[in-house]
Amino acid sequence: MSGEPAPYLDDAAYAGLWALWCEARSHRAQGEVQGVDGVAQLLFEEARLLDERLYHQWLATFVPQCMYWVPRSFEPADPRTETAIYLDDRRRLGDRVAMIRSGYLHAQTPPSRTRRMLCNIEQWAAPGGGIRARANIVIWEYRKRQMRAYAGSQIYALSRGPQGHLAVQTKIVHLLDCDAPQGNYTFSL
Repeated sequence: MSGEPAPYLDDAAYAGLWALWCEARSHRAQGEVQGVDGVAQLLFEEARLLDERLYHQWLATFVPQCMYWVPRSFEPADPRTETAIYLDDRRRLGDRVAMIRSGYLHAQTPPSRTRRMLCNIEQWAAPGGGIRARANIVIWEYRKRQMRAYAGSQIYALSRGPQGHLAVQTKIVHLLDCDAPQGNYTFSL
């Protein structure tokens, strides 16, 4: 992966990330999109790919200009003004995948075994024709003879690719204990 900055990460991209958070937290975000197929299927596939450690295939579920945010506070502020557990672009996600595949990532020796449980999936139409979704999640991780559970919600901005397949533009993982001391998640999230 190159060390070049991602040209799409500008003030508008961060403003869009914050707007997605605010939209998903608002009451108007409730409801179903009629005629939209595959939202739950994409979310379930993404979870399965992470659980099976198929990180390259997982990364392929994202559009090239994507964002991945894990806020560090329960009522987060604009990501331009507050630090995060993770705030990654496509390059950084690719770096994480490359580090795991290299075998030199100490935080994943031995690798985590995970299982995700998604429920309460909601989807709605976004301004401009996109699709939004949110779901509750519990991620079970077993590593070094310890079982841990991470509970929270996930918020998605989705779009259709050239062949009409749904892809992830933005993913926000909002942990219940995000403001507590955190360990190294690597790809547990």
